[in-house]
Amino acid sequence: MPSAPISDKDRFMCIAYLLNDVGSKVLRQLFHSMVTPTCTLDQHFANNRRKIDKLLKKKVLNASQMDIMFPPNGDPTNLTDYDITLLSALFNNIMPSLGIQEKDLIKSLRENRNKLYGHTKSCKMNASDFQTCWSDISSTLTTLSQQCGDTKFKNEISVEIKQTQVPDVSYLSMIHTLYSRIERLESSKASTSDT
Repeated sequence: MPSAPISDKDRFMCIAYLLNDVGSKVLRQLFHSMVTPTCTLDQHFANNRRKIDKLLKKKVLNASQMDIMFPPNGDPTNLTDYDITLLSALFNNIMPSLGIQEKDLIKSLRENRNKLYGHTKSCKMNASDFQTCWSDISSTLTTLSQQCGDTKFKNEISVEIKQTQVPDVSYLSMIHTLYSRIERLESSKASTSDT
């Protein structure tokens, strides 16, 4: 039975999921695989505190990102709180063992994310742009997941990537509702700031 046609909004949501959920998961695993063989995340950040403080001073990092790395309540840092922005800043500035290819792939993910969220006028994507974007991002994620050194993880990511290309319509419906609410809130916020 053929599947229902995918709308432009559905395509946008698929790419958003691929970047945010799968992309962040891959970067977290890569970061974890590079740091934890020698020390804990907290030890790694303590060892690199001077570099990290310089990144804050240069505004590469912000106060909320510092709170994620160094929780004010003294709890250990939790890698699941790290997003693409924070991880790419850390990879580019405190991970000297990261190769040029990996840095370029991480930069590509960040640029795709910025293009999708920061430089778009609507939450829609046509079929041609979707194929190009999906192919680029999925290839990047596949390559980065191979760098994690965990075959099981690489296979999980491959499955998630395949599932992302054929969206679950009920899941997309919930996301549509969420984005509609966000758009209404942003519209409401913009109209109140204009007055």
